Amino acid sequence: MELTHRDFDDLRGYIYELCGLHIPDNKEYLITQRLKGLLRAAEAESWRELYEFLRRDCSAQVRNEVISAITTNETSFFRDQHPFDSFRDQLLPEFCKKLVARRLSGDRTPLRIWSAAAASGQEAYTLAMIIMDHLERNPGNGLRPCDFTILGTDISARVLAKATQAEYSDFELSRGLPEAYRKYFERAESRWRVRGDLRSMVEFRQLNLVTDFTDLKIFDVIFCRNVLIYFDQATKKQILERFSKILRPGCHLILGSTESVYGLSEAFCQERIGKAILYRLKGPGC
Repeated sequence: MELTHRDFDDLRGYIYELCGLHIPDNKEYLITQRLKGLLRAAEAESWRELYEFLRRDCSAQVRNEVISAITTNETSFFRDQHPFDSFRDQLLPEFCKKLVARRLSGDRTPLRIWSAAAASGQEAYTLAMIIMDHLERNPGNGLRPCDFTILGTDISARVLAKATQAEYSDFELSRGLPEAYRKYFERAESRWRVRGDLRSMVEFRQLNLVTDFTDLKIFDVIFCRNVLIYFDQATKKQILERFSKILRPGCHLILGSTESVYGLSEAFCQERIGKAILYRLKGPGC
């Protein structure tokens, strides 16, 4: 079935309005390959008919189906290891010292971490495992899992349902999970489920990064990796501006290895921690 230039422009315009995803001129296959299931489900006889159907039907179900079909949800435990090494070896110990100081002053505010493209949950649970491992190795600091909260968000309701379920296959565990961290999973028939004490540290919520999310309050770390590459320059700038409003001054935004704030935001300064490049929100010491 032919995808005309007009159909391509209209469908990618609809997707841009829906979730901010920018589909370049030479990426027609993203429409034809990823939306062909919707084409059949809608019993549309042409791409024009599908577009008109999507414009008529504004239901949350249809919007979620389009989002799930068009977005990339590639993820794995400890994906691109270096940022997690930096978090484990340098950021987390510093945060724990600050948390202990807070507790001594009577402040019970937890450390807040945001996994801003959580997909099926592996990144959020990786962070929970790193934190739990640190607490088990340092029992003398008096900190507990309830002193840490991790928010995982994604635009796709389908992948968030899997993240909330917290069950993964043998194959998914084999993709990056160190053997020492398997203790944080329990057998659930033919699958593996994240241990309950780790699940209690993590909350998942559907969120579209192109909307205003400044009501999420202040975070100590934001992970938003391999997401900005899918937006145009104007949208990237808007998202980074919103990040700067809800990240504690002096704390870090962690992007993907091919992403940068260069030319997009003056609110952050680049900093190498270990083998990873992080972006510290300008404030004390920056």
